[in-house]
Amino acid sequence: MTSSTKLSLACAVAVVGCAFEPSGPLPGSDGALPDDGRPADDAPPGGDAAHEDIHHVALAQEYVGDADVEIAASVTLDTSALAVTAGSAPGLTLMQAPAEGGGPELAIAHVRDLRIAGTLRVVGARPLVIIARSITIAGELDAGGHGGTAGPGGGGPGAGPGGGKDGQRHGTFNDTGGGGGGFATAGAIGGNDGNGDGGPGPAYGDAMLTALEGGSGGGSADGDCSEAAAGAGGGAVQLYAAVAIAIAGKLNAGGGGGGGGHGCAFQYTAGRGGGSGGALYLQAPQVVLDGTIAANGGGGGGGADFNDGGGGQDGAVGTTPASGGASGGGTYGARGGNGGTDVAPTAGDDNDGDGNGGGGGGAAGRIVIRTRNAQLLGTSSPTAAVAPY
Repeated sequence: MTSSTKLSLACAVAVVGCAFEPSGPLPGSDGALPDDGRPADDAPPGGDAAHEDIHHVALAQEYVGDADVEIAASVTLDTSALAVTAGSAPGLTLMQAPAEGGGPELAIAHVRDLRIAGTLRVVGARPLVIIARSITIAGELDAGGHGGTAGPGGGGPGAGPGGGKDGQRHGTFNDTGGGGGGFATAGAIGGNDGNGDGGPGPAYGDAMLTALEGGSGGGSADGDCSEAAAGAGGGAVQLYAAVAIAIAGKLNAGGGGGGGGHGCAFQYTAGRGGGSGGALYLQAPQVVLDGTIAANGGGGGGGADFNDGGGGQDGAVGTTPASGGASGGGTYGARGGNGGTDVAPTAGDDNDGDGNGGGGGGAAGRIVIRTRNAQLLGTSSPTAAVAPY
């Protein structure tokens, strides 16, 4: 049993401490819902009716919506288009707004009670913020990178403040794997990097997510074959509830796995770097976690030989590191590095001689929980920073 699987037994972030007891009566603890945080009829949105300071959000946007939203099947929400682009979710709408205190522009959804029993997939250029009275996740909210497709606010292949460096071709059978994307830590270096390329993406931001921003993409690799994409960064999601957040299902912001190298006429190519995990920020008087929240890094792709290298896995929704892609075998292939969790990502393998290195693994992202009453018996990977509300 680790601190990342049973957060209620220990708080790994001593500098901010833990806050497992409420500082006063918990809203709704008597079985009745309190004032839901919506503006009074004669008050503008974000006026005195707002309960608390909602981090990252300007005062004018600090209000709960009027409509309950139920996600019972599969729905896709695009923060670039500010719209539901697949499935149906009546009452779920987005508005764009600048982030308070700096950081990327946000896509904000104001709802009353949100329940996710199916799957809500989120993509797009803006981080997602959901402001509600209560939020219940029994299914999955998926804001992860998947291969070369980023989560909301995450960087695409090679993009973002922690983007991994591209590998290069140094001979017919001598290519460097792409570096893994960085975020909470640096990403991992690509294999066969004696030539100074395929470097890891740097760490950025801070442990408490002062700016709400997503993960970064892994580096690519050179070649003339039909190349798979490097891994993209996991997205950034903030959940605020005036009463409580309850997660019995899954909340994912993992990084995308890097593509494997390919073979074509007279050449084989190296693996691509994995994307870093993104950011999850939960803020409510009470947070109950019985399920899994994760922002793990993606695995790097394997280098090719007579067979293509395997693609790295996307960041796992759990504590197990995403595996690097398999070697293409033979003389020139090499395995990709694993993605980061609470454990640092690993470098792409070197070939013993000249060969096609594996892509480096992507770093883990960050998870922050701000609450007065934490009931955290589920799984968090990496371990969440738990701080007063």
